[in-house]
Amino acid sequence: MAFQGVEFKAGTIGYKRVNEQYASSSYEGDRNFCPKAILQPSSTEDIQIVIKNARDNNVPVALRTGGHQYSGASSTDKSGIILDLKHTFRRPGVDLKLNRVGDKAFLYASVSYKLGEVFDFFKDNGIFMPTGQCSEVHVGGHVQSGGFGMLARSIGLLVDWVREITIVNHEGEVVKVTKESHPDLFFGICGGSPGNFGVVTHYKIEVQQDKDYEGSKGLWIAFFYRDHTYKALLDLLRRKAEDPNLPRGYDFTVNVTSRSADLAALYPGTKDQLRKALGGVQDEEKLEKLLDGKYALIICWAQFLNIKGEPAYDPSFFKEIKNVPCDAGKPPFIVKDLGDKTPMPASEIYTKWFLEKAREFDLPYIKRTYTTKRLTSPDWSKWFQGRVSEIIGSKENPKGVPGLWISSQIQMYGGKNSMFIKNGLAKNGTAIANRDSIISGTWDAFYNVPKPYSPIETKNNKPQAEEWQKKNDEGLKKYYSETDRRLLWGSWGDWDLSKPEVWKCYYDDETFEQLQNIRKKADPYGTFSYSPFAVPRAEQVATHWP
Repeated sequence: MAFQGVEFKAGTIGYKRVNEQYASSSYEGDRNFCPKAILQPSSTEDIQIVIKNARDNNVPVALRTGGHQYSGASSTDKSGIILDLKHTFRRPGVDLKLNRVGDKAFLYASVSYKLGEVFDFFKDNGIFMPTGQCSEVHVGGHVQSGGFGMLARSIGLLVDWVREITIVNHEGEVVKVTKESHPDLFFGICGGSPGNFGVVTHYKIEVQQDKDYEGSKGLWIAFFYRDHTYKALLDLLRRKAEDPNLPRGYDFTVNVTSRSADLAALYPGTKDQLRKALGGVQDEEKLEKLLDGKYALIICWAQFLNIKGEPAYDPSFFKEIKNVPCDAGKPPFIVKDLGDKTPMPASEIYTKWFLEKAREFDLPYIKRTYTTKRLTSPDWSKWFQGRVSEIIGSKENPKGVPGLWISSQIQMYGGKNSMFIKNGLAKNGTAIANRDSIISGTWDAFYNVPKPYSPIETKNNKPQAEEWQKKNDEGLKKYYSETDRRLLWGSWGDWDLSKPEVWKCYYDDETFEQLQNIRKKADPYGTFSYSPFAVPRAEQVATHWP
């Protein structure tokens, strides 16, 4: 049987377009993201054909479903091929469907659907699940790297709710994988380096039902960036993250973004609804500047999930967020209470955190993502606010650093009631590490680069972005975390997982050794993935990347 899908060979029309990915803008000069072919299969049978041929001809395969693998690990060089599943499994009622069994509900979803599409389906069916906020990210790699998102503290990670995984293995066979039937393989897929244990095609995921969480609430609130406002919000987040008795139902994230951010893409509603929400901004010039991204912003997401048997909603948490200090005459310019006066299903509240754009700024970036199980200084918030202010600007430095933009997100996980922590401690059959963290954060520095159509005075600001992140790294141990702790989904920097100094940032010793042994069995020929960001098979010394 011949391959029935679409093939884009290097050098042919269309190759450049389908080869473009999130990491290309930042790593293209350093890493070879040019496979000899990109294959878009039309079916499971096509995948089987590709895997058997790749195995027999010793051709490495990188897997891609769509979204943002920040380091470029969903690509390979001219020695390998990309198996692109973005369009493969999209049959309504077949590749995306809901099954209710007794009092539980299960989603059967292919890897080819975007999170935004899945949540449209959810709202129509009164269900939801914990995921990230980027609507363009596809289900495939998102699950395998944990499925971190806004509800991590209240109900855990998406990977905690996976009940069955369908894969095409290294022999080209279709296998149904569960914790019970294939515990090692399930462990490897759920938190080992994505794409290295087989070609995942579908998941069965236990989902949450709106009827079980009636009375849930949310808060979407936006402030003009001010140093003291941002520091106060970080102080509040820290206090809540370090509170061992904070009820399970609360999740909280503090975001900050430089000027030029698209407020309409961040706002939980249409542009007309945004204009209405900005009705309190009487100055027409200021209103237009807001809509045009002329102000640096702080945006907070807070959610209370009304869980049966847990403490009832206490409005004091949301009030503390609303009442942080602001400049006189500049209170929060949008305060959107969700489910407060008018009941709102939890599934609808959750979609309010979704980001409609594929990336914050259409520029290359220097990424950082870290977690901590204990903040190492009482001055953390002051230090980090100062680092952000250096780029974003303040009264003392109104324009910040020209040519640099920041997007940062700080989220709390802490407390003895946190399901992020409790599920991790329970050894629930997944390989996601660093689940004793109380806070995680990402701070990305986007920078200008000259382009053919750029003004002649445009500078390459990459050195300034690198220097800013270098100073952040130098202050990390003093202010944030005793050790370098990272998240699989937010990889950056040296990506060679054969180096102890790299893999120890993502895994503990026991988990890493276990994953090596699992991959040796699951990928004996080294077929799956061809980048250094892969757990090496046991006895494999190093990976290769020209």
